[in-house]
Amino acid sequence: MGFQQGLSGLSAASKQLDVIGNNIANGSTIGFKGSRVEFGDLYARSLASASTQAGTNTQAGVGVQVLAVSQQFQQGNITTTNNPLDMAISGNGFYRLTSENTGNGGIEAFSRNGEFKLDKEGYIVNNGYYLNGYQMVNGVKTGAEQPLQVSTINSGIAKATGAPGERGIDWSFNLNGGGAVIDPAVKPFDPLDASTYSYTSGAKFYDNYGNVHTVSVYFARRASTIDPVVPATVPPSTLDVNNWDVYHSVDGTLVAGAPTQVKFDQSGQLTAWSDNIITIAADTSAASAHPAFDIDFTNSTQYSGDYSVSRQVAGGYPAGKFTGIGADSAGVIYANYTNGVTEPIGQITLYNFSNIQGLVPNGNNRWLYSSDAGARSMADPNSGGMGYIKPSALEESNVDTTAELVNMIIAQRYYQANAQTIKTQDTIMQTLLNLR
Repeated sequence: MGFQQGLSGLSAASKQLDVIGNNIANGSTIGFKGSRVEFGDLYARSLASASTQAGTNTQAGVGVQVLAVSQQFQQGNITTTNNPLDMAISGNGFYRLTSENTGNGGIEAFSRNGEFKLDKEGYIVNNGYYLNGYQMVNGVKTGAEQPLQVSTINSGIAKATGAPGERGIDWSFNLNGGGAVIDPAVKPFDPLDASTYSYTSGAKFYDNYGNVHTVSVYFARRASTIDPVVPATVPPSTLDVNNWDVYHSVDGTLVAGAPTQVKFDQSGQLTAWSDNIITIAADTSAASAHPAFDIDFTNSTQYSGDYSVSRQVAGGYPAGKFTGIGADSAGVIYANYTNGVTEPIGQITLYNFSNIQGLVPNGNNRWLYSSDAGARSMADPNSGGMGYIKPSALEESNVDTTAELVNMIIAQRYYQANAQTIKTQDTIMQTLLNLR
């Protein structure tokens, strides 16, 4: 039976060389997972070939067989790229892809290849398959899992100052405690007369349409006073080192009414009875509608030196143009706009399996689910045992080319050795045939 052993060895070594060659060929394939060949010995079972006494079995094996080509799912190296749609999975999990862009239609496949791009309809695709996840509205996942699409994103998104989720204006400043006092009886406030106020500056805010408006404030220093203080635990001798009247206008129109009074104690800090907030009334006009919002002067000071603004932050933002999408480590897909706004529009889902080696390779860096893969689980990236997403990065093939080249040399030696057993058996046969 010497020929049979040698032939089986040649077949097994050839299969091993095929697998090694495939691993090496895919050394640069993103998301590729290498494989190895697993062998098993062959025996021709015969009751007559074995003795009942231990150690006297004279049965020889009949060769080798390939038991399996086993996939190796170790993590590949992660390399950064300049493409914001490239996404690498660091840790467990597979992207879920479908061959059709409606619901769960078409072929379902799983992949570690994060080379994604947008097609002409705004779907996130990989080699003709659609990336699945959940659409997001106002930052909340909605609907069923489906192919992710971003083509419906508005290009003119805007939000008003003071709208839900947006602040008014935080405005902190320092007023010069050594400035001259202005007597309103002598010089009544007039925004057109700079001698009737000490300092002025403006801030921008936005209406519902993203139009820019300006609110201007005017600070007029008044004479120091001793205010009646309640509760009485505050010493009545506490002197408001400076009182300031604060007037304001919106888009150049002075807002009527008594001015806001800002007061500082002897340490240059706002007092407990200072009016720190100006409320800008809502506008309901068709051309410039916006909600009411506050201008908050908290954390302002009165020290020596010129008037200066230490903080001025307004909520809301103007209209912006859609520029592209990106992702974060939790798999949230963001739409980016020229106004600096990033809007969450979807979230990727990851899948894992109790036996990932039971997945069936389908080419193009994809696997198909089979019952051998066992139970499947789904979770957001960076939760539920799933790995996290590394944006602008790709997971390289996990093939170690150096190790594969060494394995190829070893497999070649196996092949040569098995060929030699056939040659030797042939020589023996020739010897027998030449007997006279």
